[in-house]
Amino acid sequence: MWLIVMKGLPGSGKSTLSRVVSKHFGWPLIDKDDARDCLADEIPEAGGVAYDIMFRIACRQLLQRLSVICDSPLTAPMSYDHAQAVARKTQATLIVIECICSDETLWKRRITSREAFGLPAHHQTDWDRFQVYRRLHGFQANYPISYLHLVVDTIKPIHECLNEIVVWLA
Repeated sequence: MWLIVMKGLPGSGKSTLSRVVSKHFGWPLIDKDDARDCLADEIPEAGGVAYDIMFRIACRQLLQRLSVICDSPLTAPMSYDHAQAVARKTQATLIVIECICSDETLWKRRITSREAFGLPAHHQTDWDRFQVYRRLHGFQANYPISYLHLVVDTIKPIHECLNEIVVWLA
């Protein structure tokens, strides 16, 4: 039984890839943003509450003996600690799949194209605002990961990224 936790900055391709991996394996996908979208922006610590909701749902699925995929930036070590605790509690194998986009032009296109979707305000849709976010939060995302960890550069076609994960998991 696996707890796969996606990691990566906005626009890195982790949500697209997590949906493809979920569909391929038939495993539940729990997206932190789904929980965050339901919380009012006025709620203090709404992001932290969304992580709590995501990991609580993941824990329930794992206790049912279902492998699960969690989609979140996982930028803070505290979130990684939470994932580790869930894996220990449920005796699941924790795997971190970190998405990066090594092509800044593609990354910018991904971020700015989100504006057309009318997403809630907490989603990154403006490249300049994302650069501020990146400076503020990107540094804390570079913490050591002691569990299984795969870094996928999502500039490759999605089917190649999926194949890389499938082969790596085997």
